[in-house]
Amino acid sequence: MIKTWDLDPNFKYEIMKEPGGEHLTSCFQCSTCTLGCPLTEIIPSYNPRKIIQMSLFGMRSEVLSNPDLWVCLICQTCTARCPQDVRIADLLGAIRRIAEREEEAGKLKIESPRPRFDKAFEHQLAKYGRLYDMGLAMEYYKVKEGSFFKGMMAMSKDYKKFGMRLFKKGKMGVKSMLPEKVKDRGVMKKIFEQMGERR
Repeated sequence: MIKTWDLDPNFKYEIMKEPGGEHLTSCFQCSTCTLGCPLTEIIPSYNPRKIIQMSLFGMRSEVLSNPDLWVCLICQTCTARCPQDVRIADLLGAIRRIAEREEEAGKLKIESPRPRFDKAFEHQLAKYGRLYDMGLAMEYYKVKEGSFFKGMMAMSKDYKKFGMRLFKKGKMGVKSMLPEKVKDRGVMKKIFEQMGERR
């Protein structure tokens, strides 16, 4: 049951100020995004239309604490099919950024490992100009497990499950153990500067 005094009428405007959230109020709830999403067959609870509807209603705490917020693969199927050009994948990204700020402020606890992974991924790109697989794994597991040693133990445990597949694809060889920096990282630097300005 929705209690009107728990709703935040300004939540939709907060989302619309974020890059990617500008078209939120264009949504007329046709469900094309949900019906076309390939993830709904695997995760039946995932419903981007519902997340948008709850955002429009001002159900701030329910939206920001919704675990399905972190499920989107950003495949852009919903965005391509949306008749209103809502750009759902970008919109969900805007809501996720608000949730991350709430967590940083100590107002919310995000259970999904995705924000930690995304940050580790960004750090590797910023540092080397390209993805460094081992660096990504070491940083992600260190943050996830709380210490470098625990992270390495957890990483080796997980790698046993699919380590051979990674090795066959060249992700676990000697070459992948050492970082390889891109010589001209000017383009990556510009991208990260623009990202910093937009956040």
